[in-house]
This record gives sequence, structure tokens and C-alpha cells, in this order.
Amino acid sequence: MTLVVRCALVASLLAGPAAHAQPAPASTKKPLLSESLHGPAKEAHDSGRLLFVNGDFAGALTKFRQAYELSKDPRLLYQMAICEKNLRHYARMQSLLAQYLRDGGPNISAETRAAVETALSAIRNLVATLSVTANEPGATVLVDGEAVGRTPLGAPLLVDLGRHVLVAQKPGYDNIEQTIETPGGTPTSVTLKLTAQVHAPRLVLISDDDATVLVDGQVVGKGRFEGPLPPGVHEVGVTEPGRTPYQAQIELRDGEMRTVQVTLDSPRHGGGAWPWIVGGVALAAGATVGGYFLFKSQPSDAARPPDPLGSLTLTLGR
Repeated sequence: MTLVVRCALVASLLAGPAAHAQPAPASTKKPLLSESLHGPAKEAHDSGRLLFVNGDFAGALTKFRQAYELSKDPRLLYQMAICEKNLRHYARMQSLLAQYLRDGGPNISAETRAAVETALSAIRNLVATLSVTANEPGATVLVDGEAVGRTPLGAPLLVDLGRHVLVAQKPGYDNIEQTIETPGGTPTSVTLKLTAQVHAPRLVLISDDDATVLVDGQVVGKGRFEGPLPPGVHEVGVTEPGRTPYQAQIELRDGEMRTVQVTLDSPRHGGGAWPWIVGGVALAAGATVGGYFLFKSQPSDAARPPDPLGSLTLTLGR
């Protein structure tokens, strides 16, 4: 940090508003930055200088960035970099100074170029390159809450040394979050593994209060069961002393809601159980629900009414 503070780049800026209006140009004929800007760009720049002198580096950065967007003068990149330095955003400072050297070209004086290169050398161990990959393409990657692109990222990221929170997001997948420590001057690689969301189906099975409810051979409740189950085929059963037990296979699909109501018959009435199976909603007693299937055992022969024609046997060939 001491080297950064003492470098000529920072010293020239801290000397005063007039001194840090712009780095010294290579040609004395080139007008000063404050003289080159006009209209809204000049107003934004002047506001940025005032904020910087009063120690509001974040506000100054905002106004300098506004002036740059309006004018595209590369000298504003230099001033933005100094704001980032005072905010301890060394990775952003490095990016802005590198862009300033590229865009400024021959208009940058040898003295200013040397000061910039000194600053870049000083912060080399304060930043790190971070390579982020993911097991799913098209996932949005956030670093410390700021979106930096979608996987696969085109190039490694430049970050400050220290702790960072990485997040990957993609529709249909659970968000993955990982906290890492990046040492300055050393490349770091991270792979984020997203997991597809599974919407477990739910089964509601309703019967008599004293009935025992079983799912896949396990007792799960008395009179009622409600809960998530893995997708697939499940064996459900309902038993109660003195009544005919009920057993069936039910196939549940991902995200499905299935309700099964079972009324157990007494053995003397024959037949067995009859369930109401309703997809998506619970079935209240006595309610009228359209679109369900009613399965009921046929009455036994003993319960059928007598044939009014009598018992006749038809013999073929007579």
C-alpha cells in the first residue's frame, strides 16, 4: 500500500483540483481535460472533481464515469482509476489503468506512462485472476452480488485479494453459492456445480380414523397420510380390523399432487374397498368432483336380485 500511495500517479492527483484535472499530455498543444469537455460532460466532470476533493470517492467515480460515457475521453479513465484506488478496488483500478494506456496511446506523456506503470506494478500482488467454470452452460455467475457473465465465461475474472462470494443461477436449477479466498498475485480456479430442481410428487391418502395406512410396506399413519414421495410406482395399503384390506399400486410423476380416498367394506358385504382418486385436490366427504375415477367391487351373487325368468339352462343341439 505504501508504494501505491507514494507513486507519482496518486501524488499528482492529490495535489489539488487543478493539478489532478488530467495527466500531463505528450503535446503541450493539447487542451486540458477541463477545457476539452463541454455541456453535460463538463458538468459531470466538474462535479466529480468537487466530490473527490471532499473525499466522496464513490460519488466522484460516478460523475467521472458519466463524463466518460458522454465524451469517451480516455483521460477520464485515469481519474476513475484513482477513485477506485481510494475505494480499495485494486482490480478495477488495474483494469481502468490498462485501458487508459491502450486508449490514450501517443497522447500520454512519458512521465504519466511511467507513473501508471509504477502503480500497476505496485498493485500486482493485490489482485488475482479467477477462472470460474460450471457444469451447466448458460448459468449466470455473480461475484459479490454483481453479475459478471454467463457460463462458459470468455476469460478469467480480475478480482481483489481476499474473500469473495460466488453464485451461479439458472432457471430449473438450485442456486449454488460458494465462498472463496483469493491470494493476491496467484491465479485461482473454481468449478460451480448446479443441481437440477426436483419437485417431489405428493400423496394424500384418506381413510377411516382407525385404519392403518401403509406406503411401500411401511406404516405411515392412522386414518390419513400426506407427504412427498419419490417419483415412480408405490404400493399403498389400508387395513382395519374387521374390514377388507385395500391394496393398490399408484404411479406418481414429478410435481404431481395425488389424493386417494379409501373406504373399507365389511367382509359380510363382500367386494372390498373402493377408492376415489383425484389428481391435484383433496376430496371432501360428500363433495361433487368432476373428472375422477370411481373403482368399486361388483356385488356378490348372493346380493343380486332373483332372475324373474327363473333359472333356465340352455343346451345347444336339442
